Amino acid sequence: MTTRTLKATVAAPAAEVVERLADGAFLTAHAADVRSVSDTGDGLQSWELAFRGGTARWTQRVERTGGPDGTPYRLGFTQTDGDFQEYEGAWTAVDVPGGSEVVLTVGYRTSVPHLAGAIDSAVGVVLVRAAHQALSAVAGGEVRVTGGAHWLGDPAAYVRRA
Repeated sequence: MTTRTLKATVAAPAAEVVERLADGAFLTAHAADVRSVSDTGDGLQSWELAFRGGTARWTQRVERTGGPDGTPYRLGFTQTDGDFQEYEGAWTAVDVPGGSEVVLTVGYRTSVPHLAGAIDSAVGVVLVRAAHQALSAVAGGEVRVTGGAHWLGDPAAYVRRA
């Protein structure tokens, strides 16, 4: 399974960050590659993500844990049906002075094994870019990426040249 992680500090409290990241309408409005997120009301969300001129679709179960008792806020998700063979991950957020520290970890496996190297890398860029856009909207543009920034740019820029 391919894993991507984005770590950042934002100028917003952890509770607000997780609340906004759980809101499909917010994500659709602020992350360009997120075409739609529909809440079905039973802990499931249906997603459509723009990807290479097409759309990746999946349904995921979402679980919120943590809170004001000092445990990190967590928004976990696991695909129940869709275009990935496997898809799971979590947002976690903890309050720090001046805002919160937020981590997205997402693991996935595409359904085309012989193309996984190319497709998985491209999917990872789209997922991390959408996450960064959502965090930027939550924080009013004030996001300091502390891990995973290399997934935000053009993947070709990170290929070693002989």
